[in-house]
Amino acid sequence: MTPGSGSTTLDYAALRDTLAGAGVIVALTELHGGVCGALCAGAASAAEQWVEDCLADQELATEADADSVLRELVTASWQQLDDGELVFAPLLPDDDEPLEEQVQALALWCHGFLGGLGASAPDVGRGASPAIGEILGDFAEISRAGLSEEEAAGEHQPDFALAELIEYVRVSVQIVFEDLAPRRATAAREAH
Repeated sequence: MTPGSGSTTLDYAALRDTLAGAGVIVALTELHGGVCGALCAGAASAAEQWVEDCLADQELATEADADSVLRELVTASWQQLDDGELVFAPLLPDDDEPLEEQVQALALWCHGFLGGLGASAPDVGRGASPAIGEILGDFAEISRAGLSEEEAAGEHQPDFALAELIEYVRVSVQIVFEDLAPRRATAAREAH
């Protein structure tokens, strides 16, 4: 993730290794997508609830490590989404990782986002703005992404297309976050 003014940088490899060492079996990219979807719909409390529900059936070896990392994930993601400088970026493997892993990570990220958003705001699809409806439909398509045999064999390198998709996801999440601000404000008032 790209740091902005006052935002926390998340190290993908370090977080992935810490969570795997703690026994978390959900992919970091899917967790981050879900956290971001829940943050868009209902702020930090919704994201914390989504993570808790997501990991409820898992036996964690070092729960304290996982809790600390997951709190950091929620806090840093909220800071980036709420920054105003549009510094948010989905937490994905580096560009030097195999292309197939990058594509799968983006697909899992979008799947997690839809899950976190849907769990935190099951009615968000109904009555949503046309822009949000289109974004959610696109994310559903991206969540099924994969490489063709030619692309996997290296005959066609879709690096540029992947970079465009990642940028689309980045900007789209920021649009969803901004569009759902009134929903988060209402949820916060009802919680108090």
